[in-house]
Amino acid sequence: MAARLEAAVDDHFAMDALYDDGTNPPFPVRVIIDLQVEQRQAFETNMPSNRDELEIRKTYVARPRRNHKVVITDPTWTGQNTWVLDGMITDDGHVTRHWVNGSSS
Repeated sequence: MAARLEAAVDDHFAMDALYDDGTNPPFPVRVIIDLQVEQRQAFETNMPSNRDELEIRKTYVARPRRNHKVVITDPTWTGQNTWVLDGMITDDGHVTRHWVNGSSS
């Protein structure tokens, strides 16, 4: 049941992309991007702030790292194409969630 649910979430929300660790050739992955996620108590302040977040399955990338890039290749995506991992938010053993910054390269 859980595998079917994960597959349904991936089919509905995930987009095709290329993962680039800067060392090996980029390879295809599927990612979910959440734009402008509200955060509180970020950066030692209680002021609300918004950051973009990216979710990637560990079946694609076992150990995503800061400064690695994800380039969205999905033709339906109309937003920023290149995202740079900025920091890990969570790792539940199956999925990692990261803060990301848009990049022009």
